[in-house]
Amino acid sequence: MPKARIKSSILLCALLLLLVQVHAQQLKLGDPTSSAIKAALLELNTTNQGLLLPRITDTTLAPLPASPDGMIIYYKPASSLLIRRNGSWSKLADSTAVSNNQWLLTGNALADSTTKFIGSTNANAVNVRTNNIARLTISSTGNVGIGNTAPTSLLQVKTGVANTSGVRLENLTNTATITVGAGALGVDGSGNVVRSATAPVFYNAGGVVSQNIKIWADSVSQPVTPLATGQLAVDISNAGFTKIMSITATAKGGTDVTNAPLVSILGYSLTKINFLLMESKTTGILIGGTVEGLDPSTANTTKIFVTVIGY
Repeated sequence: MPKARIKSSILLCALLLLLVQVHAQQLKLGDPTSSAIKAALLELNTTNQGLLLPRITDTTLAPLPASPDGMIIYYKPASSLLIRRNGSWSKLADSTAVSNNQWLLTGNALADSTTKFIGSTNANAVNVRTNNIARLTISSTGNVGIGNTAPTSLLQVKTGVANTSGVRLENLTNTATITVGAGALGVDGSGNVVRSATAPVFYNAGGVVSQNIKIWADSVSQPVTPLATGQLAVDISNAGFTKIMSITATAKGGTDVTNAPLVSILGYSLTKINFLLMESKTTGILIGGTVEGLDPSTANTTKIFVTVIGY
């Protein structure tokens, strides 16, 4: 056998023993004593060495611009791995960069709320789901739907249950303090929340009364011991009037069924109204006739029905 042929055979055997094992078209470099992993086309097996990728300083040099998708290089100017994706080179983010751009289940500390956000950067809606069902949707135009994936109003709530709005204001119970001057809300035929019909407009000699109108109404009885014969006072201090616009009063009762009481206003203030009660009387005269007249009422069964309007 020629010496050159013998040397070549020895060299080939040495390389095969030291560097590679071939198992069913697989290439393994490193420890030749362990069996190759069948799923790996190329296996590197070592405990003290690594894989050194091509160290590139310019990705525009040929033939790199024609590299196929999936190629990986080490790009020295960025000190980073690059992968060929969709015909261009993109950076492989390290674990720190990835964690700094994630929304964590335990919350996030935002240093800049103008550039950090949850949402879309295109015209697609954003959905929030529970049990894999869309519960809240923000459309591309900014409309918010709760129970509605295609909201057409700035806020639209859909419960799916007839005559149930699904909206509850927790602290506004029927015992809550009333806000002076607040308007009322209602819904139109499509369920839109609207301001209710215009409240009654009150006028006085100066025009429209813009203050919150108050109405005090009650029925009072003539006391057994009146202020004077046919007189009584009604306390309206709990209404808190600053101006009285109207007082109306009617009376029922009298000393008997034939005497109808008449009531008139003697005087009033913001806290009290003084009334005078008169009733019809039939008086005999000397010539043998009778005369109808009015006298102060002395009945203690008379009821006066009073209504006061003011603000």
